[in-house]
Amino acid sequence: MSLEQLTVLSTACIVLSGASLLVGWWCIRARDDVTGHRNAMLAASGFAALFLVFYVTRWALHGSKPFGGTGWLRVVYFANLVPHVVLATVLAPLAARLIWLALAREDFVRHRRLARIALPIWLYVAASGWLVYWMLYRIDV
Repeated sequence: MSLEQLTVLSTACIVLSGASLLVGWWCIRARDDVTGHRNAMLAASGFAALFLVFYVTRWALHGSKPFGGTGWLRVVYFANLVPHVVLATVLAPLAARLIWLALAREDFVRHRRLARIALPIWLYVAASGWLVYWMLYRIDV
C-alpha cells in the first residue's frame, strides 16, 4: 500500500473510533441500550486496533514524516502532538481494562467510573490524531 493509502486508512479508523465512542455513549446515556452500547464500544475498539495496524505498517514501510512548519504552526503542532502521544499511550491499557470489566461482567460500577475518565481521553486522542494528520499531510508549509 502507498503512503497516502495507509495514512488515509489509519486516520479514517481513528475518526471512526471516535464516532463509535459517541454512539456508544449515546446508547447507554440516552437510551439505556446496553446491547447498542456494547456493539458501538467494541466497534470503537476494533477501529482503534485497525488504526494501530495501519499506523505501524505505514511507519515500518515509509518511516516518520517530520513536520515542515515553522513559527506558530510548529508550536501548535507540537502542543497537539505531545499530549496526543502521551494520552494515547495511557489510553491503551485503560481501554483494555474497560473492555475486560464489561465483557467479564466483573464490576460495572468500576467500569462506569473508569469510563468517565477514558471517554474524554479517547475522544481527545481521536480528534487530536485527525489534527496531526491534517497538519502533516493537508496544509502546505
